[in-house]
Amino acid sequence: MPGSRYIRLEAIKGKSLRALSKRIPAGIYIFINVNSRRRWKSAIMWGDTVTLSSRASPAFSVEIRAPYEADRMLGSGDVIGKLQLSRDDLLNHGDEPFDISFPPGRNVHPSLKLKTYILATIKTAHYCKIARDTDAGHARFAKYVKYKRVSHLKAAVQHFQLVLDQCPVSHPDHAAALTNLALARLKGFIRNDLQYIDGTTSIFREALALRPQRHPDHPLSLYNLTEALIWCHDKKRTAAHICEAAQLYHELLPLCPEGTYFRQGTLVLIM
Repeated sequence: MPGSRYIRLEAIKGKSLRALSKRIPAGIYIFINVNSRRRWKSAIMWGDTVTLSSRASPAFSVEIRAPYEADRMLGSGDVIGKLQLSRDDLLNHGDEPFDISFPPGRNVHPSLKLKTYILATIKTAHYCKIARDTDAGHARFAKYVKYKRVSHLKAAVQHFQLVLDQCPVSHPDHAAALTNLALARLKGFIRNDLQYIDGTTSIFREALALRPQRHPDHPLSLYNLTEALIWCHDKKRTAAHICEAAQLYHELLPLCPEGTYFRQGTLVLIM
């Protein structure tokens, strides 16, 4: 379009980027929501960018989200922070980096340092029913973690089961759908809101089998199964569970780079 401008945001760094559900994320994303049907996404590998049209809307929302898949992302991930901004909020800083602070959640104050540029390129992201159902499950699960209401857990499990029903074994998101359902059920088991755990560990095993070595999400699947086995031992005191967990832990640790959030979360497993 002649004369149109596009605003490119460069993510320089972030602070206090923690998922409200307390799950271990596979990364961090910025989402720009212009309206219910138009959304742009950028992975935050500090220095990455996200682009939107300056003609699209005078106001939009910026979200920081934590996805739980490193390979193919299912849904939009867990909300870390959300903020309403205008074009002027972005353009008033010239070429200088600036900070935006998001409303606090669970005593955490997430923030981003951004820089704006003027370009003529745009990226779009597909947002389908499976993704919407997944996001609804993440939202209910985050509420369960925060408020500890069983109704929120049941709603999360129902949404994740609905997603799994739409993702058969041949579907590329089948492993991610299995993982989301199993993690919700595991949290319910940990809090004694659900009693049955054997089926949950079986789901984790199925997801791990679909993510063999060299798969980007293999370490996360190893972590999830290890955590589930540790909790099985904690609740049932079965030697088989802790022995298998120890074996998986020794497989997992070399896959976790030093100094990363994932490494820290892995070390917590044995503390």
